[in-house]
Amino acid sequence: MGITWNRDAAAHLLRRAGFGGTPKEVDGLAALSLEQAVASLVDYDAISLDAYETALAARGYDLTRLSGLQRWFLDRMAFSPRPLEEKMTYFWNLHWTSGLSKVKGETLILNQNKTERALAMGKFDDLVVALSQDPAMLVWLDNATNRVGRPNENYARELMELFTLGIDQYTQTDVTEVARALTGWTVTGYNRATNYDAATFVVRADYHDGGSKTILGKTGNFDGYGAIDVILGHIDSAGSVSGRFLGGKLWTFFAGTYAPPYVVDELQSVYTASGHSIREVVRAILLHAEFYAAHARKAWVRSPVEYAAASVRMLEGQSDFSAAANALAGMGQVLFNPSDAKGWEWGESWLNTGSLFARVSLANTLCTNRGAKGTTFDPAALLAGEDASKAEDVVDLFAARLNVGDVSSEARAAWIEYMNANDDGTPGRWTNTPDNVDKKVRGLAHVLLTSPSFQLA
Repeated sequence: MGITWNRDAAAHLLRRAGFGGTPKEVDGLAALSLEQAVASLVDYDAISLDAYETALAARGYDLTRLSGLQRWFLDRMAFSPRPLEEKMTYFWNLHWTSGLSKVKGETLILNQNKTERALAMGKFDDLVVALSQDPAMLVWLDNATNRVGRPNENYARELMELFTLGIDQYTQTDVTEVARALTGWTVTGYNRATNYDAATFVVRADYHDGGSKTILGKTGNFDGYGAIDVILGHIDSAGSVSGRFLGGKLWTFFAGTYAPPYVVDELQSVYTASGHSIREVVRAILLHAEFYAAHARKAWVRSPVEYAAASVRMLEGQSDFSAAANALAGMGQVLFNPSDAKGWEWGESWLNTGSLFARVSLANTLCTNRGAKGTTFDPAALLAGEDASKAEDVVDLFAARLNVGDVSSEARAAWIEYMNANDDGTPGRWTNTPDNVDKKVRGLAHVLLTSPSFQLA
């Protein structure tokens, strides 16, 4: 299967490896070779964040409150010049999430997010260790209370099932033994007096079970590091178990479909050959012919967070993300506060009558706000220099911008009819006037953002 690298493929890549692209970004990516385009996203460390970080700090998000944390992260997703860095940080937030309702300390949640960003594309082993020692995670999954004589198995179980190996790849005995190995990895400074924000990781030797353990067939006097080494080094008849698990989950996140067995095998090989490099597994996914297949396009249901970020980014809007943060609960995803360790279900579970209404309301806020604050976009600026003399021209421009041109001829005709209609709904003809642009183009943007096609990336 070959890859036809063109503008549509570039737009697909930007939807999946980021949160959508502007026409200029899509054109710029399409002008490169496939390998260059993927490298420009994957090797993002070469892109300076100095100007963006300065602007982000000036916006003054209150990082001591949940809403401020949400707005800060949404801003990064919508505006960072390193879209894949934020997409990967979001992936790890879905994969390895903690909830503020239990953790309590906003700073702990923020620091966990920063750790996920810093190690997002590094060696998987380093990320596993860092998050196994992360104060928010230690509290969230109770390893902070895991000690010799009173083992707590919560984190040990999720470490293998949710984070590294997958279901049916370990036994209850393995859970017990990993929990013993993780005794003593705890926190200090976690208390109400510091608003639960000052906790730091500490190894308590007096809490550690120093006895021999047998984990996944390996026996030794393992501590946390040793247990993680055994888990990530676990190989069965088909090869690296963690390599298959991580490759398959990353594939589903980026490609929007379950990975065929041959793809899982290929990604496992990349994982093993690269020394467990997340970056190289992601690169392999974004270069894979199957990733660009027709059935992989528009196959990923945008989560509420992705929907909010993509709407602003693709319309080149501005936002303080207060409306988005307020809308998250109604859309079904309270960022940084999942209900359990598994986090949110992906896919069609995001879409129901209530959550769709919340999306429509958020899109309405974006499209009708004509002020300088909140969430807004400038329809006149997006039409500047374009041929907008006919309704179909405007419809096609915005449908292409928002990647929703893949609709039926009947849907396109309805959009054109809307643009041509008079204010009272009677048939008319579109004219490119400032008043029409302000009213009708805003309305068109709302229609497109709430169309079934835009819910998919």
